[in-house]
Amino acid sequence: MAPSTVSTRVMVISDTHEHSLDGTNMPQVDILLHTGDLTNFGELNSLRDCVKMLGSIEAELKLVIAGNHDISLDPTPRVENMSDEEYSKYHEAALEIMTGPSAKAAGITYLQEGNYTFTLSNGATFRVYASPYTAGSGGWAFPYETFHDRFNDAEQTNRTSIATNSIPSGVDIVMTHGPPHSILDQVDGQNLGCPNLLRAVSRTRPLMHCFGHIHEGHGANLVTWTSDGSVKNPSLATPLETEQINEYPYTNKWPIKSGQQTLMVNAAIMMNTSRGMKPNYKPFVVALDLPHR
Repeated sequence: MAPSTVSTRVMVISDTHEHSLDGTNMPQVDILLHTGDLTNFGELNSLRDCVKMLGSIEAELKLVIAGNHDISLDPTPRVENMSDEEYSKYHEAALEIMTGPSAKAAGITYLQEGNYTFTLSNGATFRVYASPYTAGSGGWAFPYETFHDRFNDAEQTNRTSIATNSIPSGVDIVMTHGPPHSILDQVDGQNLGCPNLLRAVSRTRPLMHCFGHIHEGHGANLVTWTSDGSVKNPSLATPLETEQINEYPYTNKWPIKSGQQTLMVNAAIMMNTSRGMKPNYKPFVVALDLPHR
């Protein structure tokens, strides 16, 4: 009888902001996840460089979403000095970079907002929810108002919802650019994550929720859910100690209890300084017991 789960190595990165990681010095993994902010302003050449960089990392499956800085990937016009027609062509060119021959040669699968299912050669078949939208990102790409609910259908929460692709039950991995409220989202004592996203993740309880956006929140926490679906205490979610494997943080030293716990990973590699951003953190390498279906 085939095993019900299969251990799968996953690398998570976010907020590379045009920084080029050296894939030749990275551990081999089954899945690479990039949760947005590939670039600083979405320029086409910057996207091309990022595709080349991701192509240097060895992984069977590479899933990538956009972030609020990846302006050209947002279908809504975000460049003031372009007409709608000019922006439409700019956006189409950006999508071609992320989905065309070069991206395919690099092994990249670019995800827009929605639900997906993937199967690996090790037998893992898993479900992913992806969204580049970020609460309160203003004039940047993929914004939404914090009080808008993108992640739960109205019947799921008895609240006003704008969700067109809500996070479904049975999802294994959630990829968003922004964090959920109160988990790895703090800047200067303020929690900037999305309450509706936290509500959706607590409802669906994936094995892992990975994100970035808040550079100061870099880290990994293991959240245990209560019986009513709320987090026991998000401010006291267990910060995971890390051990070094090939100089990369290996976050889940202990098994994740499916349906009871979620590994939260803020994988932003940049640190904000008085002189701007600088790459300060390594990607996370995570072992997930994914369903063998």
